[in-house]
Amino acid sequence: MAFLALASQKSLLTLQKNFLQFQLVSIQNQIQYGTSVMAAIQKEYDSDSQEDYTDNADYIYYEQLDEQLNSEKDSLDSQLTVIENEISSLKTLVNNNIKSSCTLNLVGS
Repeated sequence: MAFLALASQKSLLTLQKNFLQFQLVSIQNQIQYGTSVMAAIQKEYDSDSQEDYTDNADYIYYEQLDEQLNSEKDSLDSQLTVIENEISSLKTLVNNNIKSSCTLNLVGS
């Protein structure tokens, strides 16, 4: 019966993994949007070479946001790796526990 508890824990970790993946996709979309805004600002300033786009307040905001979001993305990546490893080990434990439980039942019969 221990394999039921292990299987439940594995399911919970799978839900957490799915939520982290959702957050990761959201952050990646924000990064992509910020990058496109920065590129648009840079393009706008490239046509007028008298000013520097890196002094633009919006550009600075998106540049800092990009750094923050990439940091969060790295954190989520590492959390996902940990959860995936835990899921893998629980999967092995569940399979081993089911096999030993079935063996005990067959031997006990």
